[in-house]
Amino acid sequence: METYEFSGTFELGSLLIEPVHVRIEELRPVIAAHAHSNTSYEIHYTAQGKGSVTIDSRKYPVETDTLYITGPGVIHSQTSDRSAPVIEYCLYLNCRRSSISGPDFFSLFAETTFWMSQDEGRLFPLLRQLIEEKRHPRPGTPEMSETILKQIIITLTRIYSHPGQEKTADPSMPAMTYTRLMPVVEDAFFFRYRTLTLEELAAILHLSVRQTQRLLQRNFGKTFSQKLNEARIAAAAQLLLNTGLSVTEIGERTGFSSIEHFSSSFRRFTGVSPTQYRKNHP
Repeated sequence: METYEFSGTFELGSLLIEPVHVRIEELRPVIAAHAHSNTSYEIHYTAQGKGSVTIDSRKYPVETDTLYITGPGVIHSQTSDRSAPVIEYCLYLNCRRSSISGPDFFSLFAETTFWMSQDEGRLFPLLRQLIEEKRHPRPGTPEMSETILKQIIITLTRIYSHPGQEKTADPSMPAMTYTRLMPVVEDAFFFRYRTLTLEELAAILHLSVRQTQRLLQRNFGKTFSQKLNEARIAAAAQLLLNTGLSVTEIGERTGFSSIEHFSSSFRRFTGVSPTQYRKNHP
């Protein structure tokens, strides 16, 4: 995996854009279901391989040249074909309105929380150029990177403005708070859900426990326990569908203290037992 971070922000029309990082990675077979904070956007481009992405319980095929965007609150999980794993370019950025003025052309970018299509050469050249600029920095790289990022957002907004494109609108864009910590928060729940504690998360973020609780409530609308339970259930659901592990083994692997705790938590979250969930999704 290659990851290149950005610093600083820039304005584009009515938006304040804070790019966080761009990366190239081979996706693991299963990326558990998750949603981003209320200012976070990911631009996904499949450079190679095949698999699927599940958006709010609906599965979409992914193949070479697939481009899709996931914005605030969009629950998504990814599956990569073991025989042809997905190689993905992913750009992560934060976005909010920069003023109280009325909507303009670029508001459409912030309002589009999910969109999917074949790229057809529209964004991949820009993503590749951005990676190369960060991979081999030269004088003027920060300015060139900002220019490329603006081109990416302008291109996407032009695509969105075409009639018939799929989008969902969320007119409220709360102020950015600790936005650069959001990828760290999400990675902590992704990779440490089995044993993660509130105190450990606070230490990772270099915040107090109280600040961490406020961050989770403001950016995700959830307590630490709710967010952790969501991560564990999402991981368990993927294991139920993609492995032959027993329900007891899955409960243990995802951090539940007992099979009873796992089963009751899973039922509260999904409406069915782990066994029934597996039967319902052959």
